[in-house]
Amino acid sequence: MGCTVKEIADRMAGWADPAWAESYDNCGLLIGHGEQQVDSVVTALDVTEETVDYAIRMGAQMIVAHHPLIFHPVKSIVDDTRDGARLLKIIEHRLAVYAAHTNMDAALGGTNDIAAERLGLLYVRSLSPVGGDTGAGMGRVGNLPKAMSVREFALYAKDAFDAESVRMVSRDQERTVYRVALCTGKGMSFFEEAVRQHADVYLTGDVTYHEAEAALAGDVSIVDAGHFSTELPIAEAMAQYLQQEEEGLQVYPFTAQTNPFQTL
Repeated sequence: MGCTVKEIADRMAGWADPAWAESYDNCGLLIGHGEQQVDSVVTALDVTEETVDYAIRMGAQMIVAHHPLIFHPVKSIVDDTRDGARLLKIIEHRLAVYAAHTNMDAALGGTNDIAAERLGLLYVRSLSPVGGDTGAGMGRVGNLPKAMSVREFALYAKDAFDAESVRMVSRDQERTVYRVALCTGKGMSFFEEAVRQHADVYLTGDVTYHEAEAALAGDVSIVDAGHFSTELPIAEAMAQYLQQEEEGLQVYPFTAQTNPFQTL
């Protein structure tokens, strides 16, 4: 027994309230008819060409992704551009597309909670709360089960996120760390909050050269485990959620997506 696009969108909004999204974001239903019937859904980190082809192959009517397919204003949809061709394929195959982005980063059980769980953090709370006393918020901060060096933590995080590689910023690799702050994806905008909350190390992705250089002036080390690796698990989590919430709905997590960066 299926449901409608709108019903699935409402289910996702019940987990990750769009009101929690950052001001620059573009979450919610991006493509589709609200009353279209849906029997099967694909969940994914990104709406890539491979994701779309997988959804078509699986006979899905909807893609629920973390990263928004449409982020900036679209001036044309034509088949002689990569983005245009992808949008045309989605529309021609009557695929609805929903995005739960920074609101999912803030949500309980979302990307940041999954990351904290993978690291085994204890006494976890939001780094930057939203939504009153709901417990939701951007980033997480908590304690490791046991203290370790910065280098040991970097390798620990590499294994926890099944990352091909990690980058480390620290004046002393052997310095002991116990209190961890994190924000999955591109999270350096919350680094100063991690400092204020006395984190020993900050885990995130997409750290730039100048951000790393500036961090060396302080006492908080940084581990960059990658945007892709820290957020890919959300595809499976969204699939599990929708299967629990919508009886009879077929949900296929697209976990075959690969990191666009290759380590030589």
